[in-house]
Amino acid sequence: MFAVRQDHLVGTQWHLALCKPNQHKAAQHSLERIGCDVFIPRHRTERRWRGKVIVETRPIFAGYFFFAMDPAHPSWPKVKSARGVSRVVASASGAPAIVPPQVVAGLMARCDPEGLLQPEIAEFGAGDRIRIVSGPFADFVTSVESIDSDARLHVLLDLLGRPTRVQVEPASASLLRD
Repeated sequence: MFAVRQDHLVGTQWHLALCKPNQHKAAQHSLERIGCDVFIPRHRTERRWRGKVIVETRPIFAGYFFFAMDPAHPSWPKVKSARGVSRVVASASGAPAIVPPQVVAGLMARCDPEGLLQPEIAEFGAGDRIRIVSGPFADFVTSVESIDSDARLHVLLDLLGRPTRVQVEPASASLLRD
């Protein structure tokens, strides 16, 4: 789904569109058919359904996506009436707003080929204060006790009144700054 060419970023004007509810796939397909490049950054989310935890991939900016077209041949009427597109985000003058290419390039640099946003992994060291941001121990604040050869963090958590040693993936922790 991440079909945008990296060499195409330079000199491309990116725009933002709002899609109809739950229609981002239809909007992406429609715009790609008329020759636009579409970028929808996604992330994995967890939700509970019928007592089970379901992991799904959802757009980061719910309802919005980035698109680019050939500036020499803009086809705004086709974009505005494409299936799944609700409207194109406009500037104060009413013209379609241009998203700075650095914003789109920065997001693309952090995404894998499918458009899935990869977590920013900080360099951790023994003694660093961290916050666990995902998983069963989310929102715990602790210190790194050690780091093993697979780069997993070993921390002590106060569980049920006792210190318990736990392994944490670096992607599920964030470094706390003093």
